[in-house]
Amino acid sequence: MNIAQTIYQHVKTMPISKAVEVLHFIEFLETKQDITSNVTESNDVIEFMQNLPIGQRSDDEINTAIQALRDEWHTS
Repeated sequence: MNIAQTIYQHVKTMPISKAVEVLHFIEFLETKQDITSNVTESNDVIEFMQNLPIGQRSDDEINTAIQALRDEWHTS
């Protein structure tokens, strides 16, 4: 007996309200994102973080860039 037949055997003995819950759960699983695509996204984040320019700018350069952004925000 395969998995679909096993599920069917269980569902056909349930009250209709519970069978509908099973159907809703199956529909939810069909719309749920596959876990393997999350692994790829996770790898992208790790690669991005590894390529960050850490330690390549001085505190003064960072503060100047932040102040420039603040000035830009205040004028818009």
